[in-house]
Amino acid sequence: MNIKGTKHLFKIILAGAVFCCSSPPVFAASGPDLIVDKVFLKDKISKPGWACMDMRFPDEYAEGHIPGAVLMPGWISTLYAEDTKRSETLLPRLEKELGALGISNESHVILYGAVGRTTWNAVMFWALETMGCNSSLAKCTVQFYDGGIEGWQTEGESLEKTAGNPAAATFKAVPETKRGVKTDELMQVIEGGKKAVIIDVRTAGEFQGTDIRALRGGHMPTAVNVDFFKNFNATSSRMRPLSELKSLYKDIPADGRVITHCQTGQRAAYSYLVLRTLGYENVAIYHDGWRVYGSNLNLPVENETWYDFYKINTTIKAVQELKEKM
Repeated sequence: MNIKGTKHLFKIILAGAVFCCSSPPVFAASGPDLIVDKVFLKDKISKPGWACMDMRFPDEYAEGHIPGAVLMPGWISTLYAEDTKRSETLLPRLEKELGALGISNESHVILYGAVGRTTWNAVMFWALETMGCNSSLAKCTVQFYDGGIEGWQTEGESLEKTAGNPAAATFKAVPETKRGVKTDELMQVIEGGKKAVIIDVRTAGEFQGTDIRALRGGHMPTAVNVDFFKNFNATSSRMRPLSELKSLYKDIPADGRVITHCQTGQRAAYSYLVLRTLGYENVAIYHDGWRVYGSNLNLPVENETWYDFYKINTTIKAVQELKEKM
């Protein structure tokens, strides 16, 4: 065989070796693919590597859920709304719980809940992304079924009452996802040392300081206000069409760092999901929220107002006196 023929044969052998030995492509969720419809969800039920997680209350889950779905323990979601220590201290427990639900670092998770609970439904999406899902750091993915349990039934699908009993798996969070922001990074942005857009997803009243839910009302310097309620249809609670959402966030650079925050983190999680669906990659949540920031007197506030303890105490006293007279 001549040299030319030998080189050609070598290329064929090399190509075959790459084909045989390389890993199969990993499914990756990003942009609009993060939101799935009923057809997609139904196709994945009971398929190896796929998991469906119900984010409703235990009694609702027991009354009927999407076939094969496992129930997310309520403490996981309230962890981000009631415990300002956040996931750092509870991460081992969270990893263990996910493993018990059959979710591993290679699982593809689809989340759903009651469609009207928009402040609750996206928390687990963000939590899984903070632990590495939908990134180059891990093989796990997480997506969201926007139709909720109501949409599933409306489209003619049945429910089951038998609780899911998946085989235990091992889930280990990966570090450095940069999906969560602490006060030090936030202050770098506010003081101009780091570039990012802070989106305050609270109501206009909270942003302007007329609705006070911490020691102080108002907002962070440089923050822009995009009310979380603008992300979804007020009647159906379904996410608005992407064309409308693109218009809503047209002034937010898609290639830069974006930080969302609200009072406790739940509303911020839904806005986070929307931005990720629009293709924003570098998004994070300041998960301490305004209740921590607004109560820290060392941090700067614009439109600063103060919680009126005298007014509240006077009202409480008046109510107590009224009750004594009854």
